[in-house]
Amino acid sequence: MTGCRENLPAGMPKLYPASVTVTQEGKPLAGALVQLIPEDSANSSWGPGGTTNTSGVVVLQTNGKYKGAPLGKYKVTVSKREKEPHPNPELAGGPEFRRYVEIDKNLKTYSYVEPQYGSIAKTPLSVEVTAREKTYTVDAGKAIKTEAKRLQQ
Repeated sequence: MTGCRENLPAGMPKLYPASVTVTQEGKPLAGALVQLIPEDSANSSWGPGGTTNTSGVVVLQTNGKYKGAPLGKYKVTVSKREKEPHPNPELAGGPEFRRYVEIDKNLKTYSYVEPQYGSIAKTPLSVEVTAREKTYTVDAGKAIKTEAKRLQQ
């Protein structure tokens, strides 16, 4: 079964339905950003990826909107970041909205996946998308929770 060619950008290769299940310490990893980086430079413009659901599964989309992935070998990066919960969620949108925004800027962001898995150069994860296989599983190492570094503005 091959991917659909309708309304695809010029030069995009045929896409094949595929999904990736991400686990961490044997459990599904929900809310993780998954990106497949093509090893073949001819496919470098067509990187599939997405965000895992509550079961740790991401149905791959190429360029964020075309279902499926081109055939080939890929390095897989996985990252997950979340802000700490707001101490006063009832302030959102209320009369003290300005105060809410000021507090929100100071909330910490945490990473839940070891940094190597989010690095193209260091990730040990890889998959090969084929016409036959449609589901792939990768393990994102041990569970962590570390404060993410803030970007300088």
